[in-house]
This record gives sequence, structure tokens and C-alpha cells, in this order.
Amino acid sequence: MTAITVSSKYQIVIPKEARERLKIIPGTRLLVTQDKHGVHLVKEPTLEEVRGMLEGMAWVESEVRDESERQLS
Repeated sequence: MTAITVSSKYQIVIPKEARERLKIIPGTRLLVTQDKHGVHLVKEPTLEEVRGMLEGMAWVESEVRDESERQLS
């Protein structure tokens, strides 16, 4: 575990080892979450990384309604 310091502008530097391991490059988006233990940075998945995640998921056609089936209020 590596300790980092928050700057006066509340910025941090992600250690090189972590950037390389997680393939973080300039422009990479990180999600910030927090819990009772602290703040967590999670790399936002790219479309390529997400592609195929729902493959094989059960799909029920009867739950999908056509626009003509919707009631207008």
C-alpha cells in the first residue's frame, strides 16, 4: 500500500504502479465512491470492457411493449 498526499487544491497523484496496472492514461474517467472506511476510486469501464457482459441473459419478449400498446393519458 502506498500513501499519497492531498494537495492544497485537493488533488492527488495516482502512483505509477497503480496507473500501469489499471491502464490509467490521461483522459481515463474514475468513479468516486465512499463508505464508512473511506473514499474509493474505481476505473469507469469503457464500452469495449462492458461489451458482452449481458450476453446470455434471459430475455422475455412479452415484457417488451410496442409503442402502439402504450396508453396515452
